[in-house]
Amino acid sequence: MNKSIFKKLLITELVLIIITIWKMIFYPYSLAPEDLKNAMIMYDELAPLPDNFVTIMIFIMLIGYFYSILLLFRFRKFGRQLYVATSALTLLFVFSNGYMVFDSLEYLLDGFSLILTGFIISSSYFSKLEKEFK
Repeated sequence: MNKSIFKKLLITELVLIIITIWKMIFYPYSLAPEDLKNAMIMYDELAPLPDNFVTIMIFIMLIGYFYSILLLFRFRKFGRQLYVATSALTLLFVFSNGYMVFDSLEYLLDGFSLILTGFIISSSYFSKLEKEFK
């Protein structure tokens, strides 16, 4: 793998994350069936708000995630470590929420994002690009 392909993968990962966040905020149940959409809207109205600690940690993780992608784009060694750490810690935030419903588009975007994350980690550690990180 060469540098230009790796950088394109990073840009693709960044675009996928932004599209996923945008869709989850502005169109959360757009592809869900009508009955499920109404049930989830009722659940969201009755569910307690997340505590401040979890909200602050999610924002810190997002900032760290975007910063790690920037460092990976510049081929910094700390960027690899930060990317692995933030990717692993974001998986733990699944447990901080209550029930979450994904529609088919969110599920597809999340799957592609997870595949890209694994590919970025493996190619940064186990390919010829490993020597490029300073």
